[in-house]
Amino acid sequence: MRPGQFALVLACVALAGCATVPNAAKLVADGREALQQAPLCCVSLQQARMQPLPLGEAKLVIDTQAQAFDFGGNKAFFLLYELPAYVTPYSVALSSKSQGSLQDSALFIPRVAVFDANYKLTRYFDEKTLRNRGNDLERTVFFNPGDAQERYLAIYGSDLSASVERAYSMMTVQTVMAGPVMFNVYNGHDGKSLLRSSPTGQLQLNVQGLGEAKSGK
Repeated sequence: MRPGQFALVLACVALAGCATVPNAAKLVADGREALQQAPLCCVSLQQARMQPLPLGEAKLVIDTQAQAFDFGGNKAFFLLYELPAYVTPYSVALSSKSQGSLQDSALFIPRVAVFDANYKLTRYFDEKTLRNRGNDLERTVFFNPGDAQERYLAIYGSDLSASVERAYSMMTVQTVMAGPVMFNVYNGHDGKSLLRSSPTGQLQLNVQGLGEAKSGK
């Protein structure tokens, strides 16, 4: 291998530039088309598929095979969970993971709705209450004694017309070989990243405070 080739390989490893990253625009376009064509699962959430709320940590995927529902004029793919019978305070933390490049990412922007045993809405959290974590978004929902009547939690996508621009600073490192000497070259770059609202995505869920509690009926 010639020195020039060696430098190129090292630079590629240092920058992770040789890996193929998802195209954010295509991810969003494909997801929108699938959502548009997807039939509604039901007229009422009472007829939707649900599962017990996971205990501890879990990776969630909302993809084009998920159920679709009309949340007050907002058709979205969603997940529905049954909450445990209330015994002690606990929290449900969600982190939505971006897909794409630093400059252009697709992101499932989660809305959360909580319902009582009769599927009456008790609490609702939209995108305005999300916390930023780089290009990811986070939210924590707390369940306290005053929320003991709540039985179901739905996670679904937000308005697909939404997109967010954010400033970023990036440091790149390139390893260069000049004759017998090898060294790193550092470059700083400031720019703006575009976060596109996607109907599908990946989330990390973390439930704290439940211990060995089981889902109630």
